Amino acid sequence: EEDVVKSKKTFRSQAVVNQNAETELMLEGDDDAVSLLQEKEIDNLAGPVVLSTPAQLIAPVVVAKGTLSITTTEIYFEVDEDDSAFKKIDPKVLAYTEGLHGKWMFSEIRAVFSRRYLLQNTALEVFMANRTSVMFNFPDQATVKKVVYSLPRVGVGTSYGLPQAR
Repeated sequence: EEDVVKSKKTFRSQAVVNQNAETELMLEGDDDAVSLLQEKEIDNLAGPVVLSTPAQLIAPVVVAKGTLSITTTEIYFEVDEDDSAFKKIDPKVLAYTEGLHGKWMFSEIRAVFSRRYLLQNTALEVFMANRTSVMFNFPDQATVKKVVYSLPRVGVGTSYGLPQAR
């Protein structure tokens, strides 16, 4: 029994070391991304950020640039309020736009569909249990793949979203 307990502790410590190495690799980049990621980890009550990427929230009449962050249990979207295009949007329109500072639990996600935005396969639409959906556009297809692999496995086949095997 002692050997089993020791091996579990060793495995956990290796997992922590690997996670720290991945975090350091993610932090190599521009200083703004590093500070943003560190702020998210400090402010985040659900655990460390697994993936943080620039994204656009696609809503009726509004395309808002911001940062999509994925933790182990939630998706966060924070709009970039300093963006000049965001400042030009009518406040009356923004009052009806949901998700500008959104948080969605993995347990609420029912399906994830790959979507096209401006004729590019760079968007994802996430459907929730409350029969709402939210659509995000990403800089490129590689980022979309990273986001998909960070999301929970939902859906069965193409009729319900991305397959569990992804």
